[in-house]
Amino acid sequence: TIDLGEPAGPRQVLSGLAQHLPIEAVRGARVVVLCNLGAKKLGGVESQGMVLCAKSEAGLGFVTPPDAAPVGERVCFEGFPGEPESNPKRIQKKKAWETCMPDLATDAEGVACYRGVPFATAAGKCTAAIKSAPIS
Repeated sequence: TIDLGEPAGPRQVLSGLAQHLPIEAVRGARVVVLCNLGAKKLGGVESQGMVLCAKSEAGLGFVTPPDAAPVGERVCFEGFPGEPESNPKRIQKKKAWETCMPDLATDAEGVACYRGVPFATAAGKCTAAIKSAPIS
C-alpha cells in the first residue's frame, strides 16, 4: 500500500517492480503515483494507481518528489494549467495515458519532465536516479 495523504487511507498499488528492485528499495520509498487511471486488476488483485519510474539499460528508478514535499501533494507542470481529470472512464476513452506517456522522460540531470517541463511540487522538482530515460 502507498500513503497518498487521502482521507480514505493508503491505496493498494501493484507493479512489476519485483524483478527490477529488491523489496528493501521499494518498502517505504517516496514515489510519484499516477492516481486517476482507474483501478485495474493485476493477477486478480485490484491496483489503484501506477508508480512512475524511469527506465534505461542502466536500470530502473522511481520518480521521487522532493524531500520537503508533503505526502499526497499534487504534481504540476508549468504551462499546463487545470485540474486533473477525475473520471477514469474519460481518461480511458481519450487514451490519455497512451497519449502522454511518450512525452514523459528524465533529462540529463534526472529531472522528471513532460514535454520538457519538470514535474513540480511547491517544494521543487521531482527526480529519478536514472537520467535521460523514458518514464512509465
